Amino acid sequence: MRRFFAAFALLASLCHAQDSNARLAATAKLWNYVKYFHPRVTSPDTDWDEAFVRAAPKVLAAATDADFSQVLDEMLRVLKDPATHMAAAQPPDSRVLLVPKTQDGVTVVSLESGDMNKATELSNSLFASLRGKVAVVIDLRSSRMAWSLLPLRLPIHKLSAGPGHAVRVHSGYSRDISPVCRGSTDFDEYQSNWAIADGDTVTPAGNAANAITPVFLVNHDTEIPYLALASQNSGSGAIVTEDSLGEQYQSLTRSVEVTPGAGLRAVVRVREFAYGDGSTGVSANLVLRKTGDEALKAAIEIAKSGKWPPPEPRPHLNLPPARFFEKSYAETPYPSAELRMLAAARVWGVFHYFHTYRNLYGEDWDGVLAEFLPRMAQAASAREYHLAVAEMVTHVHDSHGFVRSTELDKFYGAAAPPVEVRPIEGQPVVTRVFDAGIAATIHPGDVLMKIDGEPYARRAADLEKHIAASTPQSIQRDIMARLLWGTAGSVRLTLKNAEGMSYEMELPRTAENIQKFSPYRGGETFRLLTPKIGYVDLDRLTNAQVDAMFEAFKATDAIIMDMRGYPQGTAWSIAPRLTEKQESVAALFRRNLVRADNIEGNEIGTLFFEQRVPATNKPRYQGKTVMLIDDRAQSQSEGSGLFYRAAGGTTFLGSPTAGANGDVTDFMAPGGIRITFSGHDVRWPDGKQLQRVGLIPDIEAHPTIAGIRAGKDEILDRAVSYIEKGK
Repeated sequence: MRRFFAAFALLASLCHAQDSNARLAATAKLWNYVKYFHPRVTSPDTDWDEAFVRAAPKVLAAATDADFSQVLDEMLRVLKDPATHMAAAQPPDSRVLLVPKTQDGVTVVSLESGDMNKATELSNSLFASLRGKVAVVIDLRSSRMAWSLLPLRLPIHKLSAGPGHAVRVHSGYSRDISPVCRGSTDFDEYQSNWAIADGDTVTPAGNAANAITPVFLVNHDTEIPYLALASQNSGSGAIVTEDSLGEQYQSLTRSVEVTPGAGLRAVVRVREFAYGDGSTGVSANLVLRKTGDEALKAAIEIAKSGKWPPPEPRPHLNLPPARFFEKSYAETPYPSAELRMLAAARVWGVFHYFHTYRNLYGEDWDGVLAEFLPRMAQAASAREYHLAVAEMVTHVHDSHGFVRSTELDKFYGAAAPPVEVRPIEGQPVVTRVFDAGIAATIHPGDVLMKIDGEPYARRAADLEKHIAASTPQSIQRDIMARLLWGTAGSVRLTLKNAEGMSYEMELPRTAENIQKFSPYRGGETFRLLTPKIGYVDLDRLTNAQVDAMFEAFKATDAIIMDMRGYPQGTAWSIAPRLTEKQESVAALFRRNLVRADNIEGNEIGTLFFEQRVPATNKPRYQGKTVMLIDDRAQSQSEGSGLFYRAAGGTTFLGSPTAGANGDVTDFMAPGGIRITFSGHDVRWPDGKQLQRVGLIPDIEAHPTIAGIRAGKDEILDRAVSYIEKGK
């Protein structure tokens, strides 16, 4: 594929120019609009990615708005759709008056110049003025206003329905393997599909004596009104044209503002006509191959006769896939500058249309696009490019915003030493040691000071810049989790022990060590702490163990449910047994419903549904429940908390959770980069926000360095104390 390398000689000087950046960002937005709404963009012979790749350097080189518009028009021509193009500035059509006159014994309604007030008056009176006229010619030649001037009904012979419409609908962002939250409804599956709506109907005259047989006279410049298509479809009227019909129909297109304030607009097809016989498009009953008065005379004769041939055969409606399948361009981790800019455009578009939490960003997402388009282009290496993608995703502030690639694995590291570090009292503290050979030297509670002689804060700052996080607690969790990761080999740590003495130790760093971090806890998955208090580790409990757990705890007064981790989908088995109520609402879900004809008046609508606690006929647990939480609880962990609170009024004890919810979906960026994000907006049953907040403990408790050094689980101890003392 030939690249426009010459244009990139200008890149260094142009990429920071305000006009160039603004135009490139506007191009990315228009490109995304077409990507998700144009009905033919997924056709096998259309490479919409390549259209952007070819346009980007030309946009950067455009010196004027006219040059820019020409580049965009060229990009849109890839669709091979005459209805999709840049809108040319043209004076408004002053012919807005529908004036009926008699010519050769036939009523001819033609367009004359006038003001819109008079036009509305004549349009409203047209039905009555034509009633009983029988033969009528409605001359709409060269009118782009006809669709808005003609009234919604005429006194035709019979009930008529025009063509329906086919439109692409995206219910959330579909991925290769759609994630489904266990126990939820079918609404949880993200998908793209085609929606086909029936055409609108036009009621007949009511009295046959009042009915007319309209002949609509048009040409290739006519915006044919829907009323004409409906009457033609029922055989109550005819469409005759001077020449071949065009493809510009207001009901099929949307006007898209490309540069606010500059006046550049694009006209984009977003729907296809869909007739009941499986056909599409518009065809005339007769092509006259005449113009001017000769064409009008021919139309008058047809109206007098009341006879015309059936419409010429329309093409079959052959719809391509509704979903746009992303190419990964994984052949090289360092793709061309054009593809790197495509990555920024793609990231912006997916989050703009499908991230339900965009209102929580607290920053200008359009501004992020303008910043990262040139940064992607300027990235000097694969590492710099992949990190730029990761940094762009941090601006969505979603802890589900994982960015993964082979190159990023090298940056984050795929090997670890045999120690776990977690944020305790604002410091990186060793919480577990996995190698008995070093346990005599490194102890839980030791504080990390340096990594390979460098203060740990330098590595932490670099990680923070490239990790998306919903909350302060989740970013600290993720930084600490990766702080000691790196390439396989060894790492030298400087730590401070309980006596306040600093020491160094070199530790092996292996990929195998990473497997030792999970699960967080050992011992029995569920057990009695006292005869009246049960404990269950929800991080390890399986659905197959739920019945046995309740049987073991049936005589207890309380169960402590340890949710400092990620569950095994057990909430739908446990929650029903904590309540006598049937199917209580546990959570409200919302996802973006993206379609160009959204009834809400914009392209991004909303699909709502509820998640309810399932019904069960199994015995109910009558005691209290306390759920232990901290920053390790995310997503399904937090959703489980909603279920337990709705069912059994469960008390939350510990520290705030991560604050990232909503079944994860993903997409690919050039260079083989996989990006995930929350596809649903999940809320409390009363609509209260959960994302970027998390579950807030009813009883706050935090581990301490002293407690870790003493081998205590202070959060579990606090829960036992609460149950036994009631405070």
